[in-house]
Amino acid sequence: MKEALWQNEVVSIATEVNKNPKAAEELLELCADAALDGVSLVAVVVKTGEVVTALFNKIKVKTPSEKTFFEIFMTERCTQASSRALVNFMADVDGGCNLFELYNVDCSFDLMFLATLREYRKQNLGTLICKYSVEIARKVRDGFVVPINVADLGPKYSHLKKTTKPIEPYPKICQVLCTVKESQKIVEKLKFKVHLTVPLSLYVYDGKRFTERIGDEDAICQISALPLYES
Repeated sequence: MKEALWQNEVVSIATEVNKNPKAAEELLELCADAALDGVSLVAVVVKTGEVVTALFNKIKVKTPSEKTFFEIFMTERCTQASSRALVNFMADVDGGCNLFELYNVDCSFDLMFLATLREYRKQNLGTLICKYSVEIARKVRDGFVVPINVADLGPKYSHLKKTTKPIEPYPKICQVLCTVKESQKIVEKLKFKVHLTVPLSLYVYDGKRFTERIGDEDAICQISALPLYES
């Protein structure tokens, strides 16, 4: 993720995560936390075992708490200004569109972080891994979750806590926050509906608008969703 996502993804550049190794490590912990849900995917080169594409998915359950998953993570685990800014951005955009209320559901499947190594891009891997993630999301209600233990993540993440309680309720929608045109095209192809479009020029980090650092004044992000079952 450090090479494939946070070095050239626009919000990572805007918040200077791409220049802050400690911030990138903290965001890897966010990925590790999501991996414990047992619904993330990787694409691997069969001959070498090299991971070339990864999609970290997070199951989100509606709770009475006023703080979202991202807000709690930012408060409790982000020590770097860059990582706090990136996660705060995600929380703020998420907060601008309450998909739980919009779809009248109690659980969603978030396609959270997608990355492909540069030399393997433009091979449809991003589309395929998103498509398979949607298929997995539909199977969660039948117990299709790959067991992941903290120990599987290595000693670096031994402090993480995993709930052993079965996932109840199960996801009724898929959701995604897209910050680049490539991912926006992918979810459009998969029939996601755009519910919120936000100009990145509205956000500022360390005195500069996001669009100043990324060099694109028209850059936007979008919140999109897809119902998993017929209503």
